[in-house]
Amino acid sequence: MLTKVSKIALGLLVLPALLAAYVGLRHVVYWSPADEVTFDSGDVTLAGTLVRPASTGPFPAVVLLHGSGPERRSDPQTRVVVNALVRNGFGVLTYDKRGVAASGGDFETALYPDFIADAIAAVEYLTARPDIDARLIGLYAVSEGAWFGPEVAARTGKVAFIFNKVGSPLPAEESWLWEIGNEYQKDGYSESDVKKLVDLVRLRWNYYQDAATDPSLAEGSRRDAINAEIARALEEIPNAENVVPTELQPYDQEQHARFAANSGYDPGPFIKRLEIPMFYTFGEYDVNIPAVQSVAALDLLVENGKNIEYRVFAGVGHGLATWKGALQFGYVPGYLGILNEWTAARLDELRENSSL
Repeated sequence: MLTKVSKIALGLLVLPALLAAYVGLRHVVYWSPADEVTFDSGDVTLAGTLVRPASTGPFPAVVLLHGSGPERRSDPQTRVVVNALVRNGFGVLTYDKRGVAASGGDFETALYPDFIADAIAAVEYLTARPDIDARLIGLYAVSEGAWFGPEVAARTGKVAFIFNKVGSPLPAEESWLWEIGNEYQKDGYSESDVKKLVDLVRLRWNYYQDAATDPSLAEGSRRDAINAEIARALEEIPNAENVVPTELQPYDQEQHARFAANSGYDPGPFIKRLEIPMFYTFGEYDVNIPAVQSVAALDLLVENGKNIEYRVFAGVGHGLATWKGALQFGYVPGYLGILNEWTAARLDELRENSSL
């Protein structure tokens, strides 16, 4: 039998756990109507959830575009954002990426054009629903998805705003090389060697991208020169064999084309075409996305008249997450507030303009 002291001690242990569970469930459980939906992207059927306010529509809506990896709609960080937007009056569509969970298709063979087509299909699906106000559809785009958001908006002409979480306006290759450079640095390579190794990666990648459309590069001086650079790096840089192949991959035009479809992706031309408002958020210590360079690129776009705002959150990385005990975990303080305030302001502007 527990003594009174033991009961008090047990209570002190259980109470924080219950409070933490409450804080978590408050944000990740859907308290509003949630409909299981499907929509087609070409010959692939995608499975999603449309969470909407309890009041009568038509509602403004937001499509969530996931980051890289086999992301699904049930992830806790996704649910937190969905609930925040629904409380702001939006219906929110989130879906399993193709080939993941209940969605059809093959994730392993999917390329960026496939994910872009899926996002376009999601926007088209919402515009066809009578309970959604087709004039008031936005995107919430995360990391890799934020590269695609501008193209989705430009190609559909049906996106009214984009909120980007840790997504860069730079070409995919630049962000990938930044990430690789940080990995090399973490592995202990010197600053000068990191630069040499990253330059060698860029050299190899650019060859694969060009060879995807030029079979004459299968053999010849360019390939030989790159293999010579690889040999030099293996000889001069300590432990380079851990990160550098012994030579270029065997020529495979189809495989090179698949690589080029992703590594050669650039959202820049689509951003320049858009007149809609966009907001970018970054983490100060992000090792996946080059925040400083991204902000510099955004500043140039703003100088050229683009309606773009941004915020860099101090002390956090790519997830914009913080942990300060059982009752303080999740997104960095201020992030959800900015999301709510900015999207609400865009909604007010859109409604005001549509009533003129």
